[in-house]
Amino acid sequence: MTAISENPLHAFAAWTAEAEADWSAAALERAQNAFIDTIAVMIPGAREDVTQKVHSVATTWGAGNCTLVGFSERLSPPMAALVNGTAAHALDFDDDFDPAKAHPSASIVPALLALADERGATTARLLDAYIVGLQITGKVGQGVNPFHRSRGWHATSTVGTLGCAAACARLLGLDKERTAHAISLSTSFAGGFMSQFGTMTKPLHAGLAASGAVQAALLAEAGITAGENTLHGDKGMGTLMVGPDVEELRALMANKDEFGQKVTFDAANVGSPLHIEKYGVKTKRFPNCGSIHRALDGLLDLQAEHGFAASDVRDILVRAPAVLLRNLMYENPTTPMEARFSLEYSLAVGLFTGNATLEDYEEEALGREGVRALMLLIRKEYIDELPSDFPTEVHITLKDGRRFHNSVAMAKGTIAAPLSDEQLWDKFENCTGRFLDHEQQEALRQILSNMK
Repeated sequence: MTAISENPLHAFAAWTAEAEADWSAAALERAQNAFIDTIAVMIPGAREDVTQKVHSVATTWGAGNCTLVGFSERLSPPMAALVNGTAAHALDFDDDFDPAKAHPSASIVPALLALADERGATTARLLDAYIVGLQITGKVGQGVNPFHRSRGWHATSTVGTLGCAAACARLLGLDKERTAHAISLSTSFAGGFMSQFGTMTKPLHAGLAASGAVQAALLAEAGITAGENTLHGDKGMGTLMVGPDVEELRALMANKDEFGQKVTFDAANVGSPLHIEKYGVKTKRFPNCGSIHRALDGLLDLQAEHGFAASDVRDILVRAPAVLLRNLMYENPTTPMEARFSLEYSLAVGLFTGNATLEDYEEEALGREGVRALMLLIRKEYIDELPSDFPTEVHITLKDGRRFHNSVAMAKGTIAAPLSDEQLWDKFENCTGRFLDHEQQEALRQILSNMK
């Protein structure tokens, strides 16, 4: 058993390097599903303008052995992780993870695939490294959230970089000392603000996290050393990326349970509970910001239950935690990127079509008159509560005076309401159908189904 260290960096590194790979069937299945889902969204994501531009630059930085999704070239591990990580997050259709308030798989999966191409790795080792990396992503996230996120840091490219570095170190088989250096090094690659939401840089954050993590792990393997106090202390991440009032914030969270977020790094219980079992990742049902999903689920459920049409609606009010609504900054989106962060557009699409699909976030779909008219009916009220304390409420008033209300605490795709295997493979087919023929789809499906 790994000895407990008071230094969270040492504790996280020791567990990463030494934890037994005797994971439960549920943990392995969820890790496998994360690969299925992430690779599925990478395929259309590779065609997005942001990925094409990143690819055009990355290919000038040298060839290598690592596969790119959607491109013929092979690049070095850091550059392949950069391009594929950007593709994974380009459509905002990849999973997210409550303890970290981050999109973990968009960086972990591309980083591990790149290293597996470079060094060779069984699918069992990929699943093992994913589980370990997700755990460290969650433990770091719990140490800085919820205030790290609410104060404007994009945790995918901050917290996520550290967890991804742990995953890479695990796959490379680094010992605990070099794993500590890898995680510590990765803090120097960690950065990114939520002010980038709705721009090309937002999906690039996942690519930068994946690339930075790969570099950190390979540099540590080569003997590059890093500081021991990059997580705790007054010059560590836990203070610098939370704020000088961290002690007051820690006291505020002492009696709350927001996905284990206590604004302190838990060095004593690194592997318990296992996050992939307790929290899981949230597999997205819709290709838009996860902060929209509770409201969109609530709206579609009301429409299915009561049978009203879009033309019957007079008014829609969404009451939701401010920390969610502040992510949705585009009331009148003009680009597909902005539309993915627009509550008004996404709810109007849901009401108009009965769903929200990849096609709804393409350029030619944004100007539909019926959708634009419905956007004007949507109001929102910011509630100063944490998402775990206040479910998202959807209030609908029809033109005939009838009123309906729904309250959604957990979106579909979360561990409380997971997508079925059939729904996951339907998403896979919807993502890949325009880019792969049936034979190619089936071949990829067999590879992913056989990950063990």
